Amino acid sequence: MRGLLHHKDMKVALPQSMEEYVAGLVEAGGYAGSEEVVEEALREHQARRQGMEIVMTPELERLLDEGMENLQSARTTDELRRRP
Repeated sequence: MRGLLHHKDMKVALPQSMEEYVAGLVEAGGYAGSEEVVEEALREHQARRQGMEIVMTPELERLLDEGMENLQSARTTDELRRRP
């Protein structure tokens, strides 16, 4: 495993189709082994998720509370966009 000072072996069960996909990537020569495929996939997944974290600000919390109090008159974002 590249670039890691410490690692722990982990056994992961994959559906056959994913196992075949990983094996195909290794056979094509792009990776030294299945571990590299999984490492890359997890790094990309981690990078994507970092940008998706929601930060609860006082203003957002206030707006959510306000919306919860007025559920009877709630509108979808599409409805709000179509308002004149």
